[in-house]
Amino acid sequence: MFFRKSSLRSKIIAGYIAGLLIILAFATFIFSNLIFLEGRIRFFTVITRFVDTVLEVRRYEKNYFLYRKGDDFEKALEYIDNAVKLMQENRKMFDAVQLGPVMAGDTLKSTSEIATQMLTEYRKLLQGTTSEEGEFKTLQAGVRRAGRELTELAEYLARSERQIINETIVFTQKSLIGAVVIFFAGTIFIAFLVSAIVIKPLKELELSMDNIASGRLEMLPISSEDKEIVSLKNAFERMIKEIFSQRDIIRSEKLTSLGTMLAGIAHEINNPLSNISTSAEILAEELSGGDMEFKRDLIDQIIQETDRARDIVRSVLEYTREREFKIEPTNVSSLVSETMRFIRSDIPPHITVRIDVPENLSITVDKQKFQHALLNILKNAIDAMSDRTREGKLSIKAHASDKRWVTIEISDTGMGIDEDSLPKIFDPFFTTKDVGKGTGLGLFISHNIIEQHGGSIDVESTRGKGTTFTITLPAERREI
Repeated sequence: MFFRKSSLRSKIIAGYIAGLLIILAFATFIFSNLIFLEGRIRFFTVITRFVDTVLEVRRYEKNYFLYRKGDDFEKALEYIDNAVKLMQENRKMFDAVQLGPVMAGDTLKSTSEIATQMLTEYRKLLQGTTSEEGEFKTLQAGVRRAGRELTELAEYLARSERQIINETIVFTQKSLIGAVVIFFAGTIFIAFLVSAIVIKPLKELELSMDNIASGRLEMLPISSEDKEIVSLKNAFERMIKEIFSQRDIIRSEKLTSLGTMLAGIAHEINNPLSNISTSAEILAEELSGGDMEFKRDLIDQIIQETDRARDIVRSVLEYTREREFKIEPTNVSSLVSETMRFIRSDIPPHITVRIDVPENLSITVDKQKFQHALLNILKNAIDAMSDRTREGKLSIKAHASDKRWVTIEISDTGMGIDEDSLPKIFDPFFTTKDVGKGTGLGLFISHNIIEQHGGSIDVESTRGKGTTFTITLPAERREI
């Protein structure tokens, strides 16, 4: 339970230590095998020298029996002494070799004692051949028998040691293969743990953040108990809660814009309704007589004003309807006229509006969203010219920069923005208005909407003289 609730750092350290200990264990095991193998090879070299010495003894023995030369006899004795000396110097290694029942017989003596005894007997028999002339043949047969037994002992020792070396090499090879298999199995197991402990929670976090990016705000359903993942989850949840609150503020800001727009719409609808009412009253009075042409004009006015009211209501419904982001070619002139209709009632008499937009100019935008951005900028421009003691001018211009881009300029002669505030005007919740008169989200939302369309917005302002917003948007459809 403690390990389960521990941090990723502690788990990584624990895994690293466990892996290090396993590697050290295998390294120690293989190193000990190599040391053992080195000792056996060194002993095999000694045994090889012992075998060579015994073979030299037998060679000089044969020469002595063939030619009866004293030099051969002395050489044979010298090699016997060398074999005894080699045996005594490496007694422990020779005694470590277990002789089979055929070689050891019923005796309990060690290998070095048996070999020394055989060399001593062989020496005595060989020396006896120089003094007993009459028994030379009999002694010669005994010497050869003892020499053969000595040779068999030496070859047995060599075979035994060679077998031990081969078995050690095979065992070491299998151990290395086993170590590689265990290493790969451990790697797969560690990868599985990393996937379960780290990758899976992060993938869940990624999917949750994708849902949030798609607009489905929800808390993060991550089951990891690791401290780092839990800390990251908590940080994201705090951010999501902040997004919830900001979304409510943004919705409130949009409702404020909608309220402003509806006030203008009420004024706009009142005009055609008044005209319809007046025309209908006059038409009612002229039903019994009068000029038919005049009646026809009254009916045309009623139809036109009804269509005008219908278009205004349609614009409101289109603006307020929630729908997916969809960009399409939109006429700039119609868009500006429709937006100005929303806020016309908010424009004081001391402000003059000038619109210079070509009729054939089009941009590729989501009409509803861009209209929201345009409305925010126009409202700011009108608010900046709230001083009724001086005339104000609101100018909206548009032109094609080239075949790919359209530039829209919105200028006012208001109080302007000071240099310190100018870099911050697109930041969320930043406002230069008095407390309670602005959320500080209008320009922030406008900036995001314009960037979402692949465009840009720049601002130039001089304190006391006015401000100009320059919006650049694609004229044709572009991948956003």
